[in-house]
Amino acid sequence: MKFIDIHNHILPQIDDGAKTEQETLRFLKMADENHIEKLIVTPHFKVNMFENTREIIQKKVEDLNQIIHANDIKVKVYPGCEIFLTKNTSNLLNNQKLQTLNNSSYILVETHRLNDFWVLSLKEALYNLSVDGYKVILAHPERYDITYKNPNYIYELVKEGHYMQVNVNSLNNRHPNHKIVKKLLKHRLVHFIASDAHDLKHRPLILEAGYDFIKKQFDQKYADDLFYNNPLRVISNEDIKINDYQKIKTKSFKLF
Repeated sequence: MKFIDIHNHILPQIDDGAKTEQETLRFLKMADENHIEKLIVTPHFKVNMFENTREIIQKKVEDLNQIIHANDIKVKVYPGCEIFLTKNTSNLLNNQKLQTLNNSSYILVETHRLNDFWVLSLKEALYNLSVDGYKVILAHPERYDITYKNPNYIYELVKEGHYMQVNVNSLNNRHPNHKIVKKLLKHRLVHFIASDAHDLKHRPLILEAGYDFIKKQFDQKYADDLFYNNPLRVISNEDIKINDYQKIKTKSFKLF
């Protein structure tokens, strides 16, 4: 089985991910060895912290492709970005200052941990982005407080046409987020599983164990969609159908 990763931080010296070109090269070799054939690299964009514009990212990807060619690595790399949402996000996107996923209409976004104040503003922000023609993928919803307080908040976002991407390490039974992630998966409220790779040891660029888990606990089609088919549709800028999701029965929902 081949895999596609749509969320990682392997571009060197650009955010809190890879620190050197040598580390990036090791990431690429790791991907090759672990059957990841395509990567959308997604450095952070956050105002006053990681202001990685579309122009900066595209230049970095060009440089990375030279490294790939020089080292005979078979992994294909595409430009992307993990965008921290602000009131100005739509304006920056519409003026082509921010990088979409492989220049498609798909964007990967993250936000605050979502206290009660931010819950309504997130819905409004995602709605406005969709009105502007963007297909929103929310990164790691398992990190946000609202997902625990009201897991059907994620259901509501999916119902409005947005997509969810969880991190592969959240599937691990030792990870504090594993129960909520499995609840979201059971109700088909997850559309992508990605590495969110930041370093070679603790957050590596490996997906295969997660794929095997989904195939065993759910079914192969769902695993294929999460790890390959849906990511490929993003790269190709094709629509992803989300019509088999279910509302979570909160009375039976227990985290502990």
